[in-house]
Amino acid sequence: MRRASIDIGSNSVLLLAAEIDPMTKTIVQEYLNESFITSLGKDLDKTKCFHSESMNSTLEALSTYKKLLEKINFPIKDVIVTATEASRVAENAKSFYEKVKADIGFEVQVISSEGEAHYTALGVISSIDANKDNHIVVMDIGGASTELIKIQIRPFKIIESISLPLGSVRASDWLNQGVLEEKFNEIFKINLSSYETSTLICVAGSMTAMASMYLGQKVYDDQKVDGLELSFLSFIDFASDLQKTNVQNLLMLFPFLGKRAPMVGCGSKIAVEIGKLLKINKIKISTRGLRYGTVLAGGIDERYSNR
Repeated sequence: MRRASIDIGSNSVLLLAAEIDPMTKTIVQEYLNESFITSLGKDLDKTKCFHSESMNSTLEALSTYKKLLEKINFPIKDVIVTATEASRVAENAKSFYEKVKADIGFEVQVISSEGEAHYTALGVISSIDANKDNHIVVMDIGGASTELIKIQIRPFKIIESISLPLGSVRASDWLNQGVLEEKFNEIFKINLSSYETSTLICVAGSMTAMASMYLGQKVYDDQKVDGLELSFLSFIDFASDLQKTNVQNLLMLFPFLGKRAPMVGCGSKIAVEIGKLLKINKIKISTRGLRYGTVLAGGIDERYSNR
């Protein structure tokens, strides 16, 4: 059976269309796997609303995705469309998604932080060998929030999860406002000892982009990024160099970054800080996240609806 999902995040809008084996509940073929950077969560703490420019970029991304889905004859009404932290916060989210429905046809479901953790976990474990690791910890650095998820793989169970109110876009805004250190000190007072792990599995755009940069890719290659393992000490050194590099040089070295370039440095700051708190030794990258989980589930459980 064919399924499609769109993940409207605080920094990016992602599309996945795939063939699912109904017996094994696994993805056997991907038809579409696309990404747009729209920065929907930019300045959200200050304005409490989506910027018109970010909304226009999001509408452009969704319009493009509609055309791509129509080319493969996938019914627009059957696309599972979720929105996360920025949409939980923005005061104009409801009116914006009403416009999306009226103009494009996508029915957007704003999901809770618990739902975000649940479907992200489903996506990640779809490519994890349970015979090797039955308990894992996942970090999902988004644009406006970062989820930590402790998972039992077989049988599937989220042992615990937490959503921290910081992400690459939010942190970049705080850096520009000169309050980044203050915000970090405030947020990281929380006790995260129950998430301590030797290997931290990292998903979402900030970490997959950094993995691609670590590999020296000029063009992002999903297949080489997925499953990449590196020592945390190596990542700290990489992050230190990254944070010293200006946006122009980043784009020259890694043109695939595009609109993500101004945010990736702060994403690395978040990863380093959390890695230290969790006492990790190694990072492992997964390219599977929320959109994979919703495609595999086939829909959103109403207990995770934020409406």
